[in-house]
Amino acid sequence: MNRHVFTGETMERVLRKSRDPSLLRVGLNFQPLEGQTLRSRRPWHPRLIGCGAVLLIATLASDIIYANTLLFQWENFSIWLLTSGLVLAALGGVTLALDILSRRIARIDWERFTGLAVAAMLSLLNAFVHSRDAYTAVVPQGIVLSAAVATLLVFIGWRGWSVSARPSSH
Repeated sequence: MNRHVFTGETMERVLRKSRDPSLLRVGLNFQPLEGQTLRSRRPWHPRLIGCGAVLLIATLASDIIYANTLLFQWENFSIWLLTSGLVLAALGGVTLALDILSRRIARIDWERFTGLAVAAMLSLLNAFVHSRDAYTAVVPQGIVLSAAVATLLVFIGWRGWSVSARPSSH
């Protein structure tokens, strides 16, 4: 099989010379990669922010399960979800800076950025609350903070996890 990239006129020449009707039936149309780079221009930060947000939202579920069952494994699971979500949020912040420096995004939507920053700060406070011992690690402040973070993240993430400003359509 020929693995070359054909331009439109080269492909037409190959099809005219070919006596194999399957090429015509398949309708191969190879376009050159003119002006395209192999590197994607899509930003990296939404993937990490989205994964971290899922973990922070799941913290609320494990807090509720702990409050209902009092099995200490759920409290441990909550702090692990919370810590992992905060680590991914920090990595999302670093990749946001890299996206800005590499010009993958032009402008920041400051409302979404502020909402995500507030969610991260509340989650950090929640991690300190979860570092307490036993029942008071989750009930009542831990559940309230987890619910506030989950609500905020669901509201912000409704349209995706990118903090790049959408072009205005005037």
